[in-house]
Amino acid sequence: MGIFKKLNQLLSSAKEDERAYWLDVECGRCGEGIRTRVDLYNDLSPIYEESGVTYFCRKVLIGQGRCYQKIEVEMTFDEKRKPTGREIKGGKFAGES
Repeated sequence: MGIFKKLNQLLSSAKEDERAYWLDVECGRCGEGIRTRVDLYNDLSPIYEESGVTYFCRKVLIGQGRCYQKIEVEMTFDEKRKPTGREIKGGKFAGES
């Protein structure tokens, strides 16, 4: 029975990687790093246009530190759910100056 459980875990983790877009941000006030996951099949809202479908996602993040600064992230994705743009308020994307 243990082999089936391990096989199920292996297969389900591969499916999760296809569904996930990971985003790392830093708080603009205290510098706390926050990592969040965007589920590409549940968190995206479709935008129907004449040229096809694109997707939009908005996340509001709050760290676990003392400052509780809201960090708003807005992202756009193409019809294949690949990121095409992103904006942030209240922080910055990790690795950017």
